Amino acid sequence: MINSLKKKIELSELLGEIESNFDSEKITKKLDLLHSKSKAHVIGITGSPGAGKSSLIDKLVRFIRKKKKSVGIIAIDPSSEKSGGALLGDRTRFLLNPSDNEVFVRSMASKSFLGGVSEFTYPSMIVMRSIFDFLIIETVGVGQSETFIKDISDSVILCIQPGSGDTVQFMKSGIFEIPDIIVITKTDLNNLSDITYADLSGSKSYFQNNNKWEINIIKTSSSQNIGFDQLYSEILSRWKWLNIGNRKKKLRIKQDEKWVEKNIIKEFGDRGLKKIKNTISCKRNPFSTLRKIKNSINF
Repeated sequence: MINSLKKKIELSELLGEIESNFDSEKITKKLDLLHSKSKAHVIGITGSPGAGKSSLIDKLVRFIRKKKKSVGIIAIDPSSEKSGGALLGDRTRFLLNPSDNEVFVRSMASKSFLGGVSEFTYPSMIVMRSIFDFLIIETVGVGQSETFIKDISDSVILCIQPGSGDTVQFMKSGIFEIPDIIVITKTDLNNLSDITYADLSGSKSYFQNNNKWEINIIKTSSSQNIGFDQLYSEILSRWKWLNIGNRKKKLRIKQDEKWVEKNIIKEFGDRGLKKIKNTISCKRNPFSTLRKIKNSINF
């Protein structure tokens, strides 16, 4: 937990240092240390723009805080074309108590990084995962190239707006391969939400995953504060399921390896990854692994 304004400032400074000095040995060692001290259930929240992701997060955080649990939020915002910085559109919609030291929001610009997240989302997630009880990551939006959220989250919540036509589009684009929980937002729109629920219920064969976790559909309304007790209960069930056997450990090792691979591709291309792929092992210290690989590749 954060516990004080001073700790919030220290966290902000560390996240800033990661973005400005990521390749340094000091930051690498710090990140690997925090990687070994994971605490939070990392929840990715995605969906089309306008689906109500920010409103859902706002209400979910309030609900979690009533349970006396701490919450970190990484909000991926669209980038300014002039400065490259975050436009902070999502963050301004959070109506959270700024004096609550058990809640921390970090906004990041998506820039040109594909996947609906930011280049530094993963290392920032590692830092905040070691501090909070829950860590929520909100993507810019979701599309065919914006499914990287599944590679940095323990659980993915897909938000669908009633009557938006998202159901058919998500089937076409393969988005239904990524969620662990599906939430229909704005269910105060009664008729539309009932139709959307029926459509989704009749299409379960498209989004049932192959890891034996049953994906449930939950109806919520942020304006009427409906469904958040059920959503929170489903999140707890998911966390309990992940902590059976080696499920969580295997999931996170796979995420670490994918992150290292993406960084190698970004810096050295597919040729570089092919050359060293068999040497990638992320059972621990993914940041040292990446640094060592980057320093050893010669073309």
